[in-house]
Amino acid sequence: MVLVYLSAPIIHDTLRKDDFCSTVIGAMEDNGVTVFAPQLLAAREPNLIYRRDVEHVRMCDLLIAEVSSPSLGVGMEIMLAIGLMKPVLMFLQSNSERVSKMVLGAEGKVLFRYESLKEVDQVLRSFDAENLIVQKCTACDSQVAEVLEDKTRCIACGHTGRNPVV
Repeated sequence: MVLVYLSAPIIHDTLRKDDFCSTVIGAMEDNGVTVFAPQLLAAREPNLIYRRDVEHVRMCDLLIAEVSSPSLGVGMEIMLAIGLMKPVLMFLQSNSERVSKMVLGAEGKVLFRYESLKEVDQVLRSFDAENLIVQKCTACDSQVAEVLEDKTRCIACGHTGRNPVV
């Protein structure tokens, strides 16, 4: 069973991305993927939230993050996933201008720009989450690929390459 950690701003009501979160949960669960979404959980003590969320990032197979609005918590979750070599799929609204250079320069991630939630849904349904790995694409800036039977496919541009040696 594949586990996705969903990272998005929670604290500030004006920055929340609840429709984005619902779209991600729907697309992933339709494909048999379990999503841990702290946005849907009741408020708790900060130390409990920290321990719970760190544990779930450690357990997840990949992390999906909405990065259109600055969020310290989202940044921490992304850094933890990158440090653990988990594939990180970042989504940025195309009209967003405020993206951290740390986020843009991060390794082990792919960045998707989107205008509508339909685009997010289409991206998430275009790959098998069970087969994602961290692997730099030679044709674009993506560092997430899907392992196919005899090759890998970049989930950003579709470029295919040889399977990594296992």
